[in-house]
Amino acid sequence: MIHCLAAFFGCLGFSFIFRIFKNIHFALIGSVLGALGYFIYTNLDFTDNVYLQTFIGMLAVSLLSEMFARMLKAPATIFIIIGCFPLVPGSGIYNTMLYAVQGYDNLFVSSLLQTFGISMSIALGILISSTMLQVYKHIKNHEYEKSE
Repeated sequence: MIHCLAAFFGCLGFSFIFRIFKNIHFALIGSVLGALGYFIYTNLDFTDNVYLQTFIGMLAVSLLSEMFARMLKAPATIFIIIGCFPLVPGSGIYNTMLYAVQGYDNLFVSSLLQTFGISMSIALGILISSTMLQVYKHIKNHEYEKSE
């Protein structure tokens, strides 16, 4: 729980950097979503698959961000950007650059591929949630053609 609390305050700090504090509700909701995403990420530790953990955590954050964006009539990007910070592979990026500078080629490639995989898991979670929402909206509004 301490890690989730730290994730909340970390997201809240980033919301101040991005000047979302003008509407404190958005900053608090984004921070709660970030803590929730990190909570899901840590509770899926039994899978031993960091890519799946990251994907499911980001999918939850992104779906809830889309929901809050519709409820509060705000861009979903506000909540997604703040909510994704605990899942971003910061140490992986740092280690990748460190191994590149120090000349450890095998460690560099391994770290690069893992960091790239985690980043793609985050992007895929956002993409799928956004696509699911668009498909749902088209079906709800009957904006599809019936094939004859």
